[in-house]
Amino acid sequence: MKKIWLVFFLLCFTFSAWAQPTGQIHTISANPKAGFAWDYLLYIPDSLDKLKTLPILFTMNDSGIFDSAEELEAATRARFGRGNEDYIAYELGVPLVLPLVVRERGPVNSHDLNRAAFLLPDGPFKRLDKQAIAMLKDARKQLKKMGIKSRKKFLVAGFSSAGAFGWKLALLQPKHILAVAAGGEVYPALPVEKWQGEELIFPVGVSDLKEVTGQAFNRKAWRKVPILLTNGEYDYNDPLFAVFGAEDGALLKRVFGNGTVQDRWERARVLMAQLAPNVQTHTYPKIEHEPMQRDMISFLRTHLSGGPLQPIVLTDTSANPVRLPLEVKGLYWGEETPLTQDREYLKDTDLMLQVSGDYLPSWIRAVTVDVLQEQEPVLKELKIKGFFTQKDSFFLQVPISEEEVDILKNYTQPVFSIKANLAQVLSVPEELTFTVK
Repeated sequence: MKKIWLVFFLLCFTFSAWAQPTGQIHTISANPKAGFAWDYLLYIPDSLDKLKTLPILFTMNDSGIFDSAEELEAATRARFGRGNEDYIAYELGVPLVLPLVVRERGPVNSHDLNRAAFLLPDGPFKRLDKQAIAMLKDARKQLKKMGIKSRKKFLVAGFSSAGAFGWKLALLQPKHILAVAAGGEVYPALPVEKWQGEELIFPVGVSDLKEVTGQAFNRKAWRKVPILLTNGEYDYNDPLFAVFGAEDGALLKRVFGNGTVQDRWERARVLMAQLAPNVQTHTYPKIEHEPMQRDMISFLRTHLSGGPLQPIVLTDTSANPVRLPLEVKGLYWGEETPLTQDREYLKDTDLMLQVSGDYLPSWIRAVTVDVLQEQEPVLKELKIKGFFTQKDSFFLQVPISEEEVDILKNYTQPVFSIKANLAQVLSVPEELTFTVK
């Protein structure tokens, strides 16, 4: 039994049946004079044919590491040979550039290239899209020294935050890109300035892209870039509050709707069909927040020389087993929680939800819960902090503040039930209750 922290970047590119990728990994030091403030890894797979001139593959790291560049490099190197980013490069037989950029704290979401990231006055996180291009130009020089020829334009792959980075990199730097395969980006910035009379500011659209980034949207070049954009039917990992500010977040809801993240994604697909002839979109049935690498590889292989878009046949996942919703088997208040270890992480005011089974989505913290009495909400949108495992059960930890505890204690009969805001993910039987003492 052990506590499981939500550090899921180590699993993001898991693939069940990969060839063992082998090759050389070089750490290239940051070179501010050349335009990049961060180190990057240059991976040269053994499958690369030095007689050919092939594009470099670019993938932004999708780590959850904020403070330590050394820790980030160690964790990223540990992913190699395990069917992660290097697997795509190995199967394509192309070099890989993977920046070692730690995450910025606060409103700036560096890896998602959100609006706040472009409003930075200066510093190592400024214009990461331009830094990516500078790294790729530098990588071509490094490869040339090794006797490896490479094309000027490059490929992009990414999932989750790396998928968001890839999508926006194509919007910002289309003339440098051959093709993009991105997944897990549920709110793609639309390639238009206005929609139904409303100005679409970045990153909902591109109306003020020149004001925010210093360069206007190059629609002609962007439409020449074939893009694959996919998500899973059960992917409820919602980046709205982590990526968008108040103004652009409200705009996003007006354009994409005020439903679930899946509702908005399907709305995005409808809009893309009207606005983006160079984009193939797809929703994988019964798939959650997980990439389909085989399709990313097929798409990029089809477009090794760029456009026009040639839609590929995507993997059919409709026969996959259903793993959601997860059913809550027990509710426990404070010391009543039947955990025998790791209790130093718990408080007497924690609400614990017991979920049976051997599976839990990596993005479970996207689900919030309401506390109810007689089906009326008492406390709303309480966040899951972490989770524990014991034998064949998971325990979700929902902290409740002292002020919120006082609200519960003021009820004559302090017996409560809960409701998950995403019943598609977490099902709670109405008869389950907990008592605050």
